[in-house]
Amino acid sequence: MQATILPDLPYLDHPAPATTKASGPVTVPTLSPTMVASGLRRDVLNRCLTLVETGLTLHYLRSPSRIRQAGAEVQVLRQAYYGNLRVQKVAHVAGRYYREFQTPGWPSVAHARYVATTLHRLTPFRPDAHSLQMVFLAITKKCPLACAHCFEWDALNQREKLTLPDLRRMVAEFQSRHVTQILFSGGEPMLRVHDILDVLRTAQPGTDFWVFTSGFHFTRKNAQLLKHAGLTGVSISLDHHDPAQHNAFRGSPDAYQHAINAAQYAHEAGLVVALTVCATREFTTPENLMAYARLAKQLGVTFIHILEPRAVGHYAGQVVDLGAAELELLEEFYLKLNYSKDYLDWPIVHYYGYHQRRMGCSGAADRFLYVDTDGDMHACPFCQQKAGSALTGALDTSLAALKCNGCKAFAHAPI
Repeated sequence: MQATILPDLPYLDHPAPATTKASGPVTVPTLSPTMVASGLRRDVLNRCLTLVETGLTLHYLRSPSRIRQAGAEVQVLRQAYYGNLRVQKVAHVAGRYYREFQTPGWPSVAHARYVATTLHRLTPFRPDAHSLQMVFLAITKKCPLACAHCFEWDALNQREKLTLPDLRRMVAEFQSRHVTQILFSGGEPMLRVHDILDVLRTAQPGTDFWVFTSGFHFTRKNAQLLKHAGLTGVSISLDHHDPAQHNAFRGSPDAYQHAINAAQYAHEAGLVVALTVCATREFTTPENLMAYARLAKQLGVTFIHILEPRAVGHYAGQVVDLGAAELELLEEFYLKLNYSKDYLDWPIVHYYGYHQRRMGCSGAADRFLYVDTDGDMHACPFCQQKAGSALTGALDTSLAALKCNGCKAFAHAPI
């Protein structure tokens, strides 16, 4: 059935004009760290998590032959993903422990289900073939900003299509297929905060929910409401450590202040906090990367999420892809922050491009997919070629078509 078109929000008919002039000085708070600083405690926690995953393997697979096969496959997967590197960093937020952005925190039902799906794709033991673990769900076309890299630019501030029943239904459908992370984006998803609260309260256990926001409308009260309703974390777009540079990139004089406030309010509420940066050619220097990391550490965030710019949306027709020198700098930054002994109490860097170039793309319904503001499904936010709808028709058929089409730039992950 065709979704009902929602009325426009009159105060968001046009994005804010671009300007570099801030409305006032920004005070950056120093917030308590979430990273585990003690080496002994990190070692104990990592050993505990290994034991937990071993126990889950025994629980789900049961058969000795399946367990041996899964063990061998897991070793191959770890070697492909990490090489000779060893995950050491651990963060502690609201009673749960986190080592990677794409893995739900432990202990939780979501973490156990994530391990189950990972095992199932290596050594099938369930009657279905679902391996999808993460869904990016764009819930609104509305946004007060004019971000330079916006991949939904052509849809921005058009008439809404997705209703609250649509959101509930899509979440329920994906949860029934073992999805363990759903990330609300837009537009600016906080403009539908009441709908997000409703979806969180009616969702089934076993999924971690995140909001990807610019910080706009992410008030202290909304942070508390979202946490109490079941939100796990918030990823805040902050594209520069310098306020004027970030404000210009986002087309708003208050964008930096909103982002800093959101980080503080989310931290106070007990949400996991990530900062997401679009690493443009101009931004990607050793000085900027380390200044950004210091800012993230000061804000007590758990993750730094690095995005590479793509020539889609607002960037369509522009030469924005990073060169070899910038990619090398980002990879060096990723390795230093995550694996150097000097930075084990700094935020964890999540850099999907590092692994994508080595293992292939895990989008296109292999491990994750993107649902746009019309409910259409895509390989990822940057591969804008829809393959079916999450609202109409047989979802399993659309998921199979999306997986078959794959990623236009990277082959699927081999494992």
